[in-house]
Amino acid sequence: MKRQIKEEIAAIGRRLYEHDLNGSYGGNFSVRDEEFIYITPSGVPKDELNFSDILVIDFSGNVIEGEGKPSSETLFHIKIYKVRPDVNAIIHAHPPFGTGFAIAHQGIPNNVHEESALILGEVPVIPYEITSSKELAENIGKAIIDHNALLLANHGALTVGDTLEKAFRRMEELENVCKMLTVASLLGGAKPLPHDKFESLLELKKKRGL
Repeated sequence: MKRQIKEEIAAIGRRLYEHDLNGSYGGNFSVRDEEFIYITPSGVPKDELNFSDILVIDFSGNVIEGEGKPSSETLFHIKIYKVRPDVNAIIHAHPPFGTGFAIAHQGIPNNVHEESALILGEVPVIPYEITSSKELAENIGKAIIDHNALLLANHGALTVGDTLEKAFRRMEELENVCKMLTVASLLGGAKPLPHDKFESLLELKKKRGL
């Protein structure tokens, strides 16, 4: 299997930890490569991941290569790849501000910040389900069809992309906009972008393929 993909996933684990976007043991990440999924293992600190820790599974969840067990949330990774053929990478993490919004059941609007509108889009909160459950995977599968980022109620955040770097950039932007909205709430609340300007932004986003 491809060592480069494994090294990229291990590096993302360290970057998320270093940027305070995830704790040591929380979260899970994966990359699709044709008929295989490269995914983080259960029980290994994400800030200490080595390429050799990354498992390769098929779309039934069977381990093709690697030791240990794949992420306990493998079900929703498989589900996302099945419903979004354009997605090749998934990051699930517990960024402090983003998770705070998830706990408050507060979604992120797409019309309050230019960069967020372009990179992230609207981020809804999906209903709480027990971690690793089939119900959680089904909820995520339905919501991710029209979004590139989700907040999982009382749980954390999830971003996708055609590359792992793009999924990381979206997770970083999700946390940034949650910080901005928290500050804005102390100053009277976020104000939306002018409607005509917002529509122009959406056109720009479409042209850039973001």
